[in-house]
Amino acid sequence: MEEKRTLELRHVADLLTMHFNIPSYQRGYRWESKHIEALLDDLYGFSKQMEDMPNKQGKFYCFQPLAIVKNKKLSNETDTVYDVIDGQQRLTTLYLLLSYLEDTRKCNFSGRLATSLFTLKYESRDSDFFDNKEFKSSDIKESIRNIDFFYMTRAYKAIESWFEQKEISKNTILKVLTPDNYKIISGLEGDALLNTKIENDKKNDVRFIWYEVAAKDNTDSIEVFSQLNYGKTALTATDLVKALLLQCDIYTNNRAFMSELAFRRSYEWDVMEKQLQDPFMWSMFMRSDNSFTSHIMVVLSLICNGLYQELLNKDPKIKIQKESKDFIYDVCNHYLGTNQDGNYAKNVEYVWKKIQATYTALYNWYKNPNTYHLIGLLVWLMEYKNRDFSNENRFALLKSLFEQYEVKTKEEFMNYLKKRIAEQIHVEEHIKTKEGMIVPWGLKYINYNDNVEQIIKILVTFNVEDIRNQQKESARFPFHLLRDGNITSLEHIHPQNLILDNIKLDTIQAWLTVKESSLRQLKEYEQYEKDITVLKLYIKNEESYKENIDAAHGIINKIDKKFDDLANMSEGQMHTLYNLSLVDKDTNSALSNNLLDVKREILKERQKSKNIYVLPTTHKVFGKYYSAATESNILPKLWTKPDREAYFAAIESVYNDFNSHYTKK
Repeated sequence: MEEKRTLELRHVADLLTMHFNIPSYQRGYRWESKHIEALLDDLYGFSKQMEDMPNKQGKFYCFQPLAIVKNKKLSNETDTVYDVIDGQQRLTTLYLLLSYLEDTRKCNFSGRLATSLFTLKYESRDSDFFDNKEFKSSDIKESIRNIDFFYMTRAYKAIESWFEQKEISKNTILKVLTPDNYKIISGLEGDALLNTKIENDKKNDVRFIWYEVAAKDNTDSIEVFSQLNYGKTALTATDLVKALLLQCDIYTNNRAFMSELAFRRSYEWDVMEKQLQDPFMWSMFMRSDNSFTSHIMVVLSLICNGLYQELLNKDPKIKIQKESKDFIYDVCNHYLGTNQDGNYAKNVEYVWKKIQATYTALYNWYKNPNTYHLIGLLVWLMEYKNRDFSNENRFALLKSLFEQYEVKTKEEFMNYLKKRIAEQIHVEEHIKTKEGMIVPWGLKYINYNDNVEQIIKILVTFNVEDIRNQQKESARFPFHLLRDGNITSLEHIHPQNLILDNIKLDTIQAWLTVKESSLRQLKEYEQYEKDITVLKLYIKNEESYKENIDAAHGIINKIDKKFDDLANMSEGQMHTLYNLSLVDKDTNSALSNNLLDVKREILKERQKSKNIYVLPTTHKVFGKYYSAATESNILPKLWTKPDREAYFAAIESVYNDFNSHYTKK
């Protein structure tokens, strides 16, 4: 049975009668003055905003989550004790703040309406520090019985200093922390005031995201804490934003309707998340090894930059750290609760429409074969071998695509994508040598030795276009397999000659086994039988190989040249696009130096037995798909000149289509 989880908003006032325990496995209290001041500034800003909007009801400032689990050992029939598994820094700070405000809170109602403060125990520390409120000591040094108490005392002093320096009334903060304890219901005194409570949905107050895990009977808080920290039950930013968006108690009118609306939105949220988890759709713009625990996070990330800019335009001094891991939640929390005129429902509607519009755009890109393949290709090209292509860069790219998508026609947007792709695969027609000479270059001359990454980019483009041109919705290039399967190893279609510098003996032995078999297939064995017999003697062991190394290399070169002559292969074309295709790294090793037809069978077998993905043009090239059925092509075992030229022409056609959109910078 899995743990049940409750995610809701709780008023600070609801916490005042509760009992909390900070387990010993928790990190100690470490908030600095800057954290305290930022929190108080936010509370003050919210309070002043509520003063400016006296008729507004149900607005709130929201703390980040308080994750708790019931401590069954410490709880009894009358009191429930909760172990705090996340949020203890915020909860302890709140305790210190309410302790500082305690006298004023009680004084407001001559002690009659003063609510007790929640109890807080640190399992690894003595309880007297809190019971006696020793953190109020005037001398910080007196509190240094341990490092936690030192930080708590210093935090309390920071609270005192903030109020004193800014000359802010304690009631200014109290009226949003505990509105039930503050005189905001005019015309009531004595017993009438005593018996009056503000309706929960009308409070303008501070609230916590309350995240309660109901553990199984045999599960203690340590296990829940471990699960939370290792991501098994952890709240994500999407959980928190979802909780903010789907709260119904913010609406004072037609509660039943709003509850139904929240249900529909929750269902829609789940549908979006499920669709984004489709590996084809997700890999169109994201890596599969990314840090997102929830895929709808990409939608929130895209809209939050815009929301953040809106907040900055209104308040340039807003305290939201863009680099913070809590950026998305902080932006949404500020925008929903404190932005514009404080109309929470209006802000929720605005943000929800942003989410819908952004997701719909992504989904439309995915459903259209053209945008799916071109956007997926562009993202892959930009991230390939680019260590600086972070999620921030990725979102910047997607944002720029959104901007173009909204203002351009379909044809214009397609051309824009092709232009961006052309920038990634473009090859200069001429280059300058070390000697200063200008020589022809272009697609024909880029080679394996100097331009590996560019060749791979062009071949991936060739493969994506092969599928895109089918114009079938079901035909989709699997960008996730391209990434996960590491299908970017260059394979020489006609086997390259053995590189003899520092070669290992077992490599030569394996090469000879393949070449002997190939010569038998081509009925050329008799011409080389003597050479092969001699070479076998030379390479039978290390001693013999060292004694006959020059003669052995001579025979090896002779055999390799024979295959080159049979295929009419020049050294100039050996390492160019005429003779290269893409496979995964392990398949590259398995294909070895075999002839074309053997490689084709190895590919088929590996695809069947190893469940590997073979790129569409790789399938075609080893099946001589691009070659004309002429007499010069009757040798399926060899990659002949007509084969190479037909293959290159197909690559060139795709390249030229993109390159026609290239604009020299």
